[in-house]
Amino acid sequence: MKRIVSVLAFVMLAVTLSAQNLVTVSGAVCETSNGCNPAPYAKVELLNPDGKIVVNTQCDNQGNYRLQAPAGKYHLRVSFMGNYPTGRDLSLVQDMQLDTIKLFPDGPASVLGVEIFPIKGMNIQEMYDFNRVHCVTTTEGFYRAARHAVSYRMDVYHPFDRGRQTTLYAEAGYTFHFKPRLGGWGIHAGWEGAQFGDLRQDVWNAYMVGVEYERFRPNGHMYHFRLLYRYSSNIGIPIFFSFDWDIPRLFGIKGLSFCGHLDIWGDEYYYGGEDGGAKGQLGSLRLEPQVWYNLSHLWSSQGKGHYMGREGLGVFFKLPINYYNPGGWHYGVTYYRNGYFNATPCLGLRWDF
Repeated sequence: MKRIVSVLAFVMLAVTLSAQNLVTVSGAVCETSNGCNPAPYAKVELLNPDGKIVVNTQCDNQGNYRLQAPAGKYHLRVSFMGNYPTGRDLSLVQDMQLDTIKLFPDGPASVLGVEIFPIKGMNIQEMYDFNRVHCVTTTEGFYRAARHAVSYRMDVYHPFDRGRQTTLYAEAGYTFHFKPRLGGWGIHAGWEGAQFGDLRQDVWNAYMVGVEYERFRPNGHMYHFRLLYRYSSNIGIPIFFSFDWDIPRLFGIKGLSFCGHLDIWGDEYYYGGEDGGAKGQLGSLRLEPQVWYNLSHLWSSQGKGHYMGREGLGVFFKLPINYYNPGGWHYGVTYYRNGYFNATPCLGLRWDF
């Protein structure tokens, strides 16, 4: 009998100590198809850094939820039928009451005749290039559907040297995704072009088609790959590879993100020197890592963002690194016969909306 009592006492003590180490997370969920209405019985989960579910629950009929878990780092994931899932990273030390989590509907809308979901993003950037001494104005955006996605980008280069002319660059693309949710394989078709000086003559265009793969992690990390066939009159190696990444909450700092892209492609070059010139093919590489800080987090506990938390006014530092392999490179009116390398630090402002 004494043994049984001792075992029961030990179990009760263990349960009591365990309960004392639990942290409570509570809040509310709403869906935004028409304002911000409670999302009754939405699913709420806490995932550990390995992506495994530690605890889950459902909201009540008013969209409120309450979870308990041991102190530590987690990813809170919320899903509700008819809406895109969303989430945020948490560091649980003590009981937390979170701001209302907004879910965005995955019902179709129409943009330029393409059925898309209201999940979208646009931004305007103003960047100063310390190496080439010019400013760049950029606008870019995307619209994502269950299976369809369209995107665009336009750069305007403003040189401070009056002897150089303004340069325009633009790109646009469409992707058909095999799965109606974020992530997975798809087919991509796109166009890019540039105008150097005389609009009637110095215009360059390229057309691309191929496959892409994107991966979204529970902690908000995004990875994106493309392998494309690229056609243009001055492209000697018609293969284009790109890798993009987006890592929010760098070093656990709210509002700080690490993003960028890596491009590898081929070109045809021509060197018209006094020795008779040369013509051939070469591969090129461009790496553009960028650290971006969303200033809206300084005056808002939640920021304004709903897609990867990336809305609001921010500052960024970017370091484009370019390498063109030995054999020659045609850059404006300058010819590099033995390869070319540069790194151009840039600082700018960015407004996501």
